[in-house]
Amino acid sequence: MINKKAAYPSTSFPLTHIERMTDSIGILEHCIFSTPDRIEGYTTDDNARALQVVLRLQKLQSKEYIKKYSSIYLQFLLSARSPHGFHQDLNADLTWKDDVGIEEGFGRAMAALGEAAIIASAPDQKLTAVFVFDQQALLIKKVRQNRPMAQVITALSHRIKFEAAAPDLISLLLTRKKLKGDMPAVGLPIDLQAELVRLADELAASYRKHSSQSWKWYENVLSYDNGRLPLGMLYAYKATANKKYLSIALESLDFLLEQTYDSVKDCFSFSGYRGWYLKDKKKALFGQQPIEAGSTVEVCTLAYEVTQNKKYLDFAVKALEWYNGRNILGINMVNTATGGIKDGLEEWGINPNEGAESILGFALACLALKKAISL
Repeated sequence: MINKKAAYPSTSFPLTHIERMTDSIGILEHCIFSTPDRIEGYTTDDNARALQVVLRLQKLQSKEYIKKYSSIYLQFLLSARSPHGFHQDLNADLTWKDDVGIEEGFGRAMAALGEAAIIASAPDQKLTAVFVFDQQALLIKKVRQNRPMAQVITALSHRIKFEAAAPDLISLLLTRKKLKGDMPAVGLPIDLQAELVRLADELAASYRKHSSQSWKWYENVLSYDNGRLPLGMLYAYKATANKKYLSIALESLDFLLEQTYDSVKDCFSFSGYRGWYLKDKKKALFGQQPIEAGSTVEVCTLAYEVTQNKKYLDFAVKALEWYNGRNILGINMVNTATGGIKDGLEEWGINPNEGAESILGFALACLALKKAISL
């Protein structure tokens, strides 16, 4: 369990449901109620998130625990890679579904590998993560969608720090690259900083293309995992100190908060997948998913870290409280008996299933707020 911080919502969460959903292959995607549904298989998205959770638990769990679970999730990402990127869905029979390879799973996998490269406790995991990252790095040039771009910006901002964070491992990394044969033995396949700037500029261009006086967003719709886009711009600012990226990040984040926080009901009310929120249309209230609360906490805590503006910390607190019943239905999404998180809010009530995305998003949100309130 993670310790509670006084005067803030609890950032404590049990690991039981994550453990229940994890087998020797990885973390399963879905549950029927709280029982893992093996027939639905696994996703690269979820295993990347799970790796990030475990990496951020290193000061809070035993070395044996971290090694066991980080090894499972890292091995899943290794098995998911292909010449075209990363497969997204692994069937129950351990065959991969065909997919493009450079969409959601690619961005999340690269972000998790980049993070592992600099903060994994085991040197072999750092080396493995950075080796696979570099192996897939040329494919970054093919990323076109906004959310994968934002994730890859985050990934690059981590990967850039590897040489300084682990100088003692560089010679081993170069030796392994020589053995591979089709990778540059010295240097990198791409200019990491230049690619980060290129992607940040593309995301900024998408923002300028779609935004207006009344709609300050990267697309003509507020759909899913919305906090990921300004989060990517914040990482771009941290990596470059370019205030253009900071301005867009905060302007778009303020717009997102304005559109998703109901000041009358004093709670977040995210756009639901049953219609989303199209520009100049009415926001769909239902099909609200836990991933929205989680990404809102993550982006607000980073905005607070960067700006020290307490309003972002306050919004992060309110977003975390969405899970605990501070939502338009007043329903607690946390199942204290199982350690899982309900999968969403519907017009008729709660979605009673407790899938991986829900609990992992909650765990990452708790860890982000825990870090922020310790600043």
